[in-house]
Amino acid sequence: MLEDVIGQVRAKKVLNLLSRTYDRKGTMPPVGFFGSTGLGKTHLATEWANELGAKLLYINGTAVKDALAFRSFFDEARKDPTSYYIVFVDECHGLPNKVQENLLSVLEDPAILCTVAPRDMGVVTCVDKRKYIEKGDIIREALPTNMSFALATTDPAKMKDTILNRLRKVQLEPYTIDDKIAIAKQHLVAEGVNSNLIVHEALANRSRSIRHLKHELCETFVDLHGLFEPDEQLDMLDDMLGIDGDGATDLDRDYLEYLAAHTMAGVDTLAGRIGIDKKELLTRIEPYLLGKGWIAITGRGRTLTEEGRKKIFGDEYEVRA
Repeated sequence: MLEDVIGQVRAKKVLNLLSRTYDRKGTMPPVGFFGSTGLGKTHLATEWANELGAKLLYINGTAVKDALAFRSFFDEARKDPTSYYIVFVDECHGLPNKVQENLLSVLEDPAILCTVAPRDMGVVTCVDKRKYIEKGDIIREALPTNMSFALATTDPAKMKDTILNRLRKVQLEPYTIDDKIAIAKQHLVAEGVNSNLIVHEALANRSRSIRHLKHELCETFVDLHGLFEPDEQLDMLDDMLGIDGDGATDLDRDYLEYLAAHTMAGVDTLAGRIGIDKKELLTRIEPYLLGKGWIAITGRGRTLTEEGRKKIFGDEYEVRA
């Protein structure tokens, strides 16, 4: 249930208000979950659906090439009118522009799916009873009233304003270190592992995201439980996952070391230097380094902070300072 979700206080308040809307009307307006990677948008939506007694239908937006891909999900809601469905479209900024345009009428009341057939479709079953759909035909399908949409994105700038304006917005926030410590404790207790605050803090400090914390760090620690002492377990965990005591990988250190040697650098230069795609650098490497306070973004490029220099030079930096 929502109250069991650690952190995200503001987002949970909004969802609780939306639950009251559902209690009053028996239906839900379209909702948008916004926040960077790893904040638990899917988890929060799942717990909210559980609290409502609704069924969550998950769709990965990057895999949807045309609006007709949604039809199979709608059929389930039609066949089960006694249940309420929330269609959760993850990474919805990955939807093609044409699909986003088709979704506009879906987010209205009443919800109508309007689709232009991209090819001769042959025999299909449509609400308007047509059996053969030809290329260019417009298919209008009234959606079941026992369903609503929830769209999740890490990049709302890639979505049409006309869609964003139709959504009740739920903004997720970065987790504090105290939140991460509580999540680590909760996960280990659920797995039957007795541990202490030192372990919880160590795992929280190494985490890049909540998913990383739960499914890599905590799970690896659980697998090692009973084989070694806690300190040895953490050392083994670091070795197996290729990280240091702060959770930094070789790529993170390459990034920081390049900045230490060149003072300032742009994204393209850094991506080429450490050998990864620019998008991966922006979405996976830099959010972690910024969260640690090791780098700063300026108008001229990326640079190390004082904390970043301490990370690279350690005791030698203290002597220089």
